[in-house]
Amino acid sequence: MSSLLVSSSRTAARTRARPQLLEAGLTARLALDERTKADAYAVRHDSYLSGGFIDPRPDGQFSDADDLKPNSQCVVIYQYGQPVASVRLCLLDLVTAGPGWDEIPALRIFPEEVTALALNTVPGRLSRLIEINRLVRHPDYADNYQLVFVLYRFVSYLLMSANADLMLSCVRRNHTPFYKRMHFEYVAGPRRYAGVSFETNLMACTMDGVELIRQEMPIVGADSRSIDSYAALMAGETVSVFHNS
Repeated sequence: MSSLLVSSSRTAARTRARPQLLEAGLTARLALDERTKADAYAVRHDSYLSGGFIDPRPDGQFSDADDLKPNSQCVVIYQYGQPVASVRLCLLDLVTAGPGWDEIPALRIFPEEVTALALNTVPGRLSRLIEINRLVRHPDYADNYQLVFVLYRFVSYLLMSANADLMLSCVRRNHTPFYKRMHFEYVAGPRRYAGVSFETNLMACTMDGVELIRQEMPIVGADSRSIDSYAALMAGETVSVFHNS
């Protein structure tokens, strides 16, 4: 699920050809401490509220029970120290099957379809599925399409870290064409997503599709220097989005 605007193929081509035009001062932080979590929940709240998808919350924060589970990771993007975007990934690991690892939001909304993907994606074993959700930009940056690709840069990194077999997203209906260009395939839907007032389609992207995204959009595929620096992300450190930022 995301609040990104539908991007044109021409926009994506510009992004591939001219990555140096991304704005400076971009850093990222994993939401492990209370301050970073609050930043993530505030960006979510303001993004969904500006779209009319939630009612205002008195504390200006939008979170849910999945934020507290061990299978959930949330990244916040900052520009010059101000939170501007965020994305959450939830890992379904039925092999581990410990508390908090056996459920993701998409499984509650599309139980039969997600279960079938877990059973059939990799022959002979249960698959590890990772769901992208709560992908948002602050309303002041709603027209900054480049932030979408910055968020997917960290999705790509966390996907590698999780050793997942398949990437899922519950996609707002009007965003489906964009995700198809990002090599996601329609699975089912539309159905109402939890906590917000819009319907989504379940879409999935294979690891082959992920590799195509990295090849076609260098902004999404981190280079070796960035991957090394992103290792500090997992320890809760603030990292530069780009190595020379």
